[in-house]
Amino acid sequence: MVKVLLEGMEKLLTPNGVFIAAPSEEYRACWIRDQLYTCFSYYYLGDFEKLKKGIWIVFDILQKHRPKLEKAICDFFHNCIHAKYTCDTLDEITHDWGHHQLDALGLFIYLIAYCDSKDIKVFRDRKDYELVDLLVYYLTTIRYWKEEDHGMWEDDEDIHSSSIGAVLAGLSCLEKRGITFIPLCAIKLGEESLNNLVPRESSMREVDMAQLSLIWPYDIISDKIADIILERVKGKLVQEHGLNRYLGDNYYKSDNRMSAEWPLGFFWLSIIASQRKNPTEAKYWFNKGLEQRTAEGYIPELYQNELPNKNTPLAWAHSLAIVAKTKLSNNKKG
Repeated sequence: MVKVLLEGMEKLLTPNGVFIAAPSEEYRACWIRDQLYTCFSYYYLGDFEKLKKGIWIVFDILQKHRPKLEKAICDFFHNCIHAKYTCDTLDEITHDWGHHQLDALGLFIYLIAYCDSKDIKVFRDRKDYELVDLLVYYLTTIRYWKEEDHGMWEDDEDIHSSSIGAVLAGLSCLEKRGITFIPLCAIKLGEESLNNLVPRESSMREVDMAQLSLIWPYDIISDKIADIILERVKGKLVQEHGLNRYLGDNYYKSDNRMSAEWPLGFFWLSIIASQRKNPTEAKYWFNKGLEQRTAEGYIPELYQNELPNKNTPLAWAHSLAIVAKTKLSNNKKG
């Protein structure tokens, strides 16, 4: 099963190490978030070289646009770090949309610290260390704990718990590993802001699939808050073919007004169930996810009108499925 899922994911791997999000013309690009979630599956497969190569792509992107990062520290309003890049030259794709996505940067620094904790060396030279220093400075300067961004789904600007949690997790892990200096206020104010916002995602959203990231991979909230978020997600977002991203989502809405159903949500719930030592539930969600595959064995981005959309296979959906499967296998070993 993992072999089939991996083949579908690596179908989207380009020669230079970039994962395109999906093979459609619209998604033939590199999103920082998608790249990182996708390559993270290699950790669970024990392929640390491919994991490092996937992370290095994001280092390369940010190194190429380092002058913008440096300028953004002084003049943020006009210089947010972009989220989407061409897959060959790593140039910014500058369509007028929600590029300001703090969760993607939080995921980057989190994975750097996570790899360091596992003795997986992702820093190649001094410039990579300097880049992380700059990112910490950037995130602190813009006061991420009270900064509106476009969030995981790249739409409404608001203060998102999933974005705060991602950055807080990344900074906390960097601090624990002693990789760079983290201002104490950046941790303290992040914790206060997150605790004041959860279990909500934002002022506009009571529940959002993006909040699952607060449980996995970040594990940045209490069990009590996690229980509330999971209850809301399962009770309000779970549909036949996947999870709605949030209530009232208009992206690929079906003719019956049902918001798009994302299969990757099933795999995310499976991962969390395994993490919480509930293998029966983990298997249930994993199988629900597998049922959404196409005839070719691919996991689509979403279902609209009972059919997969054109963004099939979706790279990070395959990645989450691989992680879910490896965790299920580990459950059996335990």
